[in-house]
Amino acid sequence: MTENLQAVHLYSGIPWWALIPMTTITLRSIWTLPLAIAQRKRIQKQSTLKPLVAATNPVLKMKLAREVLRQKKETTRKTQQESRSSSGQPTDEQKVFQALQALKANRVANLKYEQIVLMAAKETRKRQKKLFSDHGVQMWKNMVLPMFQIPLWVGMSFTFRDLSGWSTWDAIKNKALDPSLYTEGILWFPDLSIADPWCILPVVLGAISIFNVEWTFKTLELMKLTIRKGNRITIQDSLANVARMSVVFMMAISLHAPTALVLYWISSQVFSLVQNIILDLVMPISYTPNRRFNISVQGKEANNIIM
Repeated sequence: MTENLQAVHLYSGIPWWALIPMTTITLRSIWTLPLAIAQRKRIQKQSTLKPLVAATNPVLKMKLAREVLRQKKETTRKTQQESRSSSGQPTDEQKVFQALQALKANRVANLKYEQIVLMAAKETRKRQKKLFSDHGVQMWKNMVLPMFQIPLWVGMSFTFRDLSGWSTWDAIKNKALDPSLYTEGILWFPDLSIADPWCILPVVLGAISIFNVEWTFKTLELMKLTIRKGNRITIQDSLANVARMSVVFMMAISLHAPTALVLYWISSQVFSLVQNIILDLVMPISYTPNRRFNISVQGKEANNIIM
């Protein structure tokens, strides 16, 4: 990858400060953008199917609750009948059969509310998995994009690190693999082999990255069918906090990283942010009335009627 990038730079004559963003946009457009579009279409289909599955959850709870009540009544009735009937002794096989039936009935009759909720949730997930499989939009397919995007990001990061000669924390000892990096910067960072002397690029990287994180998790929030109640921490909140902490970690690294590498990270984050915004506007995945900036579809339609 390093030699290929040097060859492109040599034959094109494009300075590194422009070639790095252009390379990022080209690779992301060819490598990950088609996968992102395919994933967005798949998530849209999943979003239309989720309400169908979610609607069955209350029905399952009600059926389980009714079954519990029925089993309780049946157990009480059988107990009363057995206490009244004193004629004849049951055989051993009949005793075993009656014991198994009583055990099964007691298990159902003694179900608590938490157990009913858990059983209904398991059945709902099972039905969702089958429904997604029937429509060819299995959840595991959503991992295809990260499986392609992460290796690309890691590989390009190592490429620009090697080009910049960033092998130690001592900038004096580092020697750029391509000498043109010393002079093909722009504005306040003419030397791309050293860290940003004014620390502006790390701040820009952090701002774009945190905006990208917040935009992404806002999109996930809009996908929810129900309104969040209380301040209970969810898995999504934990993932969002981890993503925010990773942004802080990346900013700390970028303070010492060569400008060429930081420029690649910024270009990649800008591409991701623009891609997410365009996809959210052109191919929205939210099936709830909620939209961004807390604007609802009903409110928008009401405004149109008034106008």
